[in-house]
Amino acid sequence: MRVLGITGGTGTGKSAVAAILKEKGCEVIDADALSKELQRKGTPVFKKIVSTFGGEIVDGETGELDRKKLAGIVFSDAGARIRLNGIVHGAVAAEIKRRLRLLKNRRAEYVVLDVPVPVENGFFDVSDVVWAVCANDDLRIERLMERNGLTEEEAEMRIAAQPSNREYAELADVAIDNEGTREELEKLVMYEFERTVGKL
Repeated sequence: MRVLGITGGTGTGKSAVAAILKEKGCEVIDADALSKELQRKGTPVFKKIVSTFGGEIVDGETGELDRKKLAGIVFSDAGARIRLNGIVHGAVAAEIKRRLRLLKNRRAEYVVLDVPVPVENGFFDVSDVVWAVCANDDLRIERLMERNGLTEEEAEMRIAAQPSNREYAELADVAIDNEGTREELEKLVMYEFERTVGKL
């Protein structure tokens, strides 16, 4: 089983790269989706987040985390972001490893990890090859405003809170430039997959 780790800043389109590879038959583990799952009401992660940040981050109607309110706190305060990551990353890493074991038992050939924060545990230590997806900041801001309904200022704040494109690229074996069309991206993805991972 070969594991491809894909990372990149918000709005670069790493999930679009993962989606292309899923269409081609790869298994995909989406760290963002896992993170949301592990933060559902009543879970140990949920309880730890609420005890750290206070009850005001819980939506009064649903009892779930108010993700917009929590994002507002952590994207404007580096210390708060570090505290949140400390709670969430360990749980996500453990779940990624559990799912990789299951896929290995099922004899999966290729697994893609879609991970926004390139951490050692649960990403670098389990990936055979690492790709960073990059795009210029203007395009990322445009995508975030459209996709997440953010203001330009909120989008800029989220991008500023993460490593730069260059820093992501320096951590990776391959940098994927995602500033063109979907067709261009697909061609590049398939070329780099065959070159660095294997044949689909």
